[in-house]
Amino acid sequence: MQVRMTIKPINTKTMKKITILLLCCFCFFSSYSQADEHLEDDELLWQFSLGTFWVDSTMAQLVGAESHFSAPGLLIDAKIEYKNFYLNTHSGDFYGGSDLGYQLIIENDWGVDVIMGSYQQPFNENGYYDRDEEVHELKGIKEREADLSLGFAYYLSHGKFQTVAELVFDAFGESDGWLFHLDTTRNFELRNWDVWLNIGANYYSSAFIDYYYGIDADEATAFRPEYVVGNTSSFYVQLQADYPIAQSWVFSAGASGFAYSSHIVESPIVHSRDARVVFMGVKYVF
Repeated sequence: MQVRMTIKPINTKTMKKITILLLCCFCFFSSYSQADEHLEDDELLWQFSLGTFWVDSTMAQLVGAESHFSAPGLLIDAKIEYKNFYLNTHSGDFYGGSDLGYQLIIENDWGVDVIMGSYQQPFNENGYYDRDEEVHELKGIKEREADLSLGFAYYLSHGKFQTVAELVFDAFGESDGWLFHLDTTRNFELRNWDVWLNIGANYYSSAFIDYYYGIDADEATAFRPEYVVGNTSSFYVQLQADYPIAQSWVFSAGASGFAYSSHIVESPIVHSRDARVVFMGVKYVF
């Protein structure tokens, strides 16, 4: 007699639990194995800057929605380290990104971290920005919340370049997808200027990117058909420069350009695949 076994696929909720459990185990065992090496590293290290900047940004345009924003505002950069934990925010990143991480492996020119952060801009019926004006073309779509992704980052320093590869899963968000991020950064010192050039790319799983730009059956209308976004990539370049103008005062300026792969505009709610951010201003470094 033959016994047939049916293997059921792992659903997304189970996958989230497994991902979180594995990462917690990695952190625990890494912390335990390195405890003796870091007994003297209990000091809290931090750097904080606050500035007034002019920011001009244009997002990948949603159909009928305002995608351009230009106004003065406050930008904050913070670097906090305690033991193997760290929090870094970067005003020069495309979405003003931040990194919350834990260093699993620390070597001279490479390392492996557990990281958590957001990689995708949220939006709803009003577009990217929370405004009172209704966007007729987006009426009836569900809110797309920001992802809260968890995964691993591998860092490699080679000469004056630093490369990072990240593989993360949207463990706490709603997309139930994953993405792979790769970029390299080069730092230049030009007289009194500190300049950073960053070039990178993202590869999004279908589940991840479809949550944002796909159209479900309950969102479809006569003018907005159902649509499933397949695996998608994006590319970007960032440039930031800092110049000290007085003790603790720094002039800072930056620009970022970003583009999805061309098929993203086939989505009924996407009008353009390009985005950019430009900012400049003065900040005080504490």
